[in-house]
Amino acid sequence: MNLEKLFGSKTKVDILKYLLFRRQWISMRALEWEMERTFPAIKKQVDSLNSAKVLDVNTDWNGRSITIKPELYGMLKQIFHYSLKTWLIELFGQYEVMIDKYFFWKCFGIDLDMDLVIIYKNCEKAQLDKFRENIGEVFKDYFIEVVNVVFMTSDDWEKRYRLSDKFVIDIMRTKQF
Repeated sequence: MNLEKLFGSKTKVDILKYLLFRRQWISMRALEWEMERTFPAIKKQVDSLNSAKVLDVNTDWNGRSITIKPELYGMLKQIFHYSLKTWLIELFGQYEVMIDKYFFWKCFGIDLDMDLVIIYKNCEKAQLDKFRENIGEVFKDYFIEVVNVVFMTSDDWEKRYRLSDKFVIDIMRTKQF
């Protein structure tokens, strides 16, 4: 899902990503520094989102702080999770020869201790390292810096499944592709 096409601006999308996945109650100056964009670009998009009734811009003696309207927060988070999942699935398609299965968890709303579980076939270490790096880049694009990704070989997965390993059984019970 191309959020820039949906929302009309990469800066606007990045502001929403930051507010959804990093933190709210941030000033425009802090966004400028964090996102490495110019203040006028950020102000223009914040004003646009504010006039569209997506954001609350609170002005007090500390300055302006920006938040997503509480009634829209959940819906926007679902849209952005869908987009994140779509980008990850597209990435997995590039590595389909080495990926056997994958499961989405914690950061996608499922209550387990990891965010992503990837079962892969035997591959070279360099190939796996590149894949890990690409996954990290996708999450960083959404301002998600801490991600718990579990990589497991297909053989290990099968062995643990046969032994009724709690980790594998929990995944199979609440399986989310």
